Amino acid sequence: MIIDLAEMKQHLRVDGDDEDLTISAISEAAQSQVANWIGRPIYARLEDMPAEGDPEYDRFQMVADNGIRVAIKMLGERFYFYRGGEGGAAEDAVPPMSVRALLSGYRVFCKMDEAYGDG
Repeated sequence: MIIDLAEMKQHLRVDGDDEDLTISAISEAAQSQVANWIGRPIYARLEDMPAEGDPEYDRFQMVADNGIRVAIKMLGERFYFYRGGEGGAAEDAVPPMSVRALLSGYRVFCKMDEAYGDG
């Protein structure tokens, strides 16, 4: 986990343990959506990243910096406060504009080796 339970609870200003399972699931979902949006695996620490040659290795993998961490927390906050969705509006299908702005420099649009083979 890039953002652990305690850090997400602090961001959400939640005291107590009643919603720990929900907040943990929301944090994981936010991390997953951020990774999917930027098109690359993200890790909490360098030691967590697969080494070259490992089947899980991705040349675009990265360690989450503060921009990624803030985006995960912002998205987690949105998921937490709008747990029931917002009515199916088109903008619900993508991260909010503020999160997209934070993530814009991290996006990988086309992985050449996947699109055109190894070269």
